[in-house]
Amino acid sequence: MWRAAASRLRAHSPFGSPHASCRLFSPPPARVEPPVTATEARRLVRLVGVEALKRRLRDRAGDAIGYGELLDACVEAGAARTHGEAEGLARAMDDAGVLLLFRDKAYLHPEKVVDLVRKAVPLALEVENDPRKEEFKQLQERKDDIDKLAHKQVRRILWSGLGFLMTQVGLFFRLTFWELSWDVMEPIAFFTTASGLLVSYTYFLVTSRDPTYQDFMERLFLSRRKKLCAKQKFDMKRYLELQKHCKCPLEGPKLHNFYGLYSR
Repeated sequence: MWRAAASRLRAHSPFGSPHASCRLFSPPPARVEPPVTATEARRLVRLVGVEALKRRLRDRAGDAIGYGELLDACVEAGAARTHGEAEGLARAMDDAGVLLLFRDKAYLHPEKVVDLVRKAVPLALEVENDPRKEEFKQLQERKDDIDKLAHKQVRRILWSGLGFLMTQVGLFFRLTFWELSWDVMEPIAFFTTASGLLVSYTYFLVTSRDPTYQDFMERLFLSRRKKLCAKQKFDMKRYLELQKHCKCPLEGPKLHNFYGLYSR
C-alpha cells in the first residue's frame, strides 16, 4: 500500500518527469542588443573628435589662440563638420571650463587666468569685515609718519652736503688768492678732485650702480627709514604681508610717494 501511494505521488509531482528539472532550470533566452543608431554613431564620432581637439590644444606652445583659429581646429579635428557647429562646441567648452573665450581669443589654460585675477584683485576675494584691514590701516599710518620723518632727515643731510661743498669752494678761493698761491693750491685741488673720483668709483663697486645723485638720495632714504623702523619697533615684514593681502596692485601710486620707494 505504501509503495502504491508513493508511485501515485511521483506520477502527479512536477519532478516526476526526467525532463522537468531541465525545464525548470533552463537559462533565460539571450538578450539581443539593439543596433547602434545613426545619432549614437555621430555622438561617438564627435566624442573622438573632441578628444583629438583637446590633445591638439594641449600640445600647443602658447596659452591663447584666436577664435577663428579655434574654429578651424575644431573642423580639422573632426569635432565639428561646419563652422556653425564649431561655434556651438566652443561655447560648450567655454561653459564647461575647458577653455576661456574672451575678446576674440581662446585661452587654453583658464586656471592660469584665474590665478592672475586672484593676484590682481585680492580685495574681491576677501571678506568685508577682515580684521587685517584695520591692522594694515594702522601700520600704513605709522609708516607714512616714518617716511615723512626719513624724508626730512634726508633733505637735511643733502642741504648739509651743499653747505660743505660751498664752504670748501670758498676756502680754496681764499687760500688761492689771499693766504697762499695757485702753485701751492693746484696739487691740493687736484688730489681733492681725485679723491671725489675715487669715492664715486668705490660707490659703484659696492652698489653695482651708477653714482648718481638720485640713486644716492634713494639709498640714503632707505637707510634712514630702516633705522627709524628699528627705533620705533615698526614691523616692516608684517606690513608687507598685510599689504600683499589688502592692497590691490591695480591702484595708482600715492601722491606723497617719496622717491618711488613704496613699491620696494
